[in-house]
Amino acid sequence: MAMVTNNGVRSSAALAALVLLLSACGGNNATGGNSASPAPASSGAASGTEGSAAGAAGNWTGTITMYAQSYTPNAKNIAGLKQQTALQDVADEYEAAHPGIKIEFVDEEFKDYTQTVRVKAAAGELFDVFWGQWADLNNTFPKGIAEDLTPYFNQPNPYIPGKATWGEAMNATVVSETKSPDGKSYNINGDYVATAFFYNKDLFAQAGISAPPGSWAELIETTKKLKDAGITAMSQAPDYDWFQRHFLSDFYAGEFEQIAGYDQSPGVSSLDQSVAIDKGLLNTSDERFMGWWPLFKQLTDNWKQDYLSSDPGVVGSNARNDFLAGKTAIFYDGSWLPENAKDANVNFELGSFNFPVLTQSDTPYTTGTDVSGAVGGPNAAFQFAVATKQADSTMKEEGKQAAVIDWLQFVGTPANVERIVNEHGTFVPTWPDTKPAESMTELANQASNELKALGVGGSSPNMTKNMQRIFGLYLSGNIDLAKATSEVQKELDAAIKEYQSKNSVDLGTY
Repeated sequence: MAMVTNNGVRSSAALAALVLLLSACGGNNATGGNSASPAPASSGAASGTEGSAAGAAGNWTGTITMYAQSYTPNAKNIAGLKQQTALQDVADEYEAAHPGIKIEFVDEEFKDYTQTVRVKAAAGELFDVFWGQWADLNNTFPKGIAEDLTPYFNQPNPYIPGKATWGEAMNATVVSETKSPDGKSYNINGDYVATAFFYNKDLFAQAGISAPPGSWAELIETTKKLKDAGITAMSQAPDYDWFQRHFLSDFYAGEFEQIAGYDQSPGVSSLDQSVAIDKGLLNTSDERFMGWWPLFKQLTDNWKQDYLSSDPGVVGSNARNDFLAGKTAIFYDGSWLPENAKDANVNFELGSFNFPVLTQSDTPYTTGTDVSGAVGGPNAAFQFAVATKQADSTMKEEGKQAAVIDWLQFVGTPANVERIVNEHGTFVPTWPDTKPAESMTELANQASNELKALGVGGSSPNMTKNMQRIFGLYLSGNIDLAKATSEVQKELDAAIKEYQSKNSVDLGTY
């Protein structure tokens, strides 16, 4: 499933069907750039090359295969994928400017995409351009199957006039933080999974609320006003895995490098989490670890209590449908919700606001870090890599690799990123000089946040499920904080014991 972030965003079964077996208005990480507009279909490559339409494609002719995942145009064989044409329009423009080259999109659903990539690459039959998220390319997929695109990022893209290098057109934060440990970039990364509070503007107006909350205190006050007006403020099972990342990424921001560095590799691994638990950092002996639970209960005390102690994966669809039907005013969800609302033909105006930056008046544990992007990440579907000659034997044809790179450069322009991503409507385009769909405007800044998210769950396959159960019991008033803390510590102790046993590792050596 594609909707998996650098921190492993967990989605319900309903979301899996929606997202496919898969963070300012003027642009992301930009300096006042304007919204890009799609080039007319008749312009082909000339709109960005001032006459050098052939680019680096040279004289090679033939077919370039591409697996575009959620952006596959005119798909007939991929379940749950909406019909879209933007990427096909881009391909048509490229073909018109490059006679003899055909772009062929792979319209196929893969039950185990990672295994498919492994098998095809081993046989030298990998797609010329394939969908690959940065974490998979850096760690999961076999080494040597994807071209290092860094040299091309450092050179001009013939289809982006006015930029000295291709990399200057991209989101600098994303490029920097998705590199492999040896500093290489194996994909072009153009979209972002965002999470936020979505709200019904009509119900807000009924309660006399003219603007969305901009702080945690205002969020609490907003839910109280809605409740006092006889409106259900929120009604869902809050996902422990998601919200822990918001709070813990803030509270432990000063220790992020320490925690992420135990295994001496980028990012926070299961080993890093386990060592931090064992050392008493991500552990109830540190007041910060449970310090956000009472703060969060202040919010859920104003919710309808129906789903609080339920599994989000079980009741998520019902809670979402309640919101889309106008029965509740606020719903915390991913950037796919606006498209869900469109499909449901909602009869209210939809708005959104980010997880707020906490202040000392909210909690003494805050570092004031913007953690609105701690759940999502640049791990959606506009993540395209180029196969090496070892993984794709057809790339040995003289001139083909240059042609494939040229096609990727044509796809990878701000104008094309914007129109392809926005047509799909589920993710946020991240490049400077791109503008998100109107429903995503408030979420666009998340893409420029550092990817420094913390949480626990990787030490044991059952930990997240068990933590969710304890979280729900506490929020619903079935157990108090002392009991919840005791139960949580038992889970943490059991998890690291299991991790050490399964991995034959002594956490005390770190």
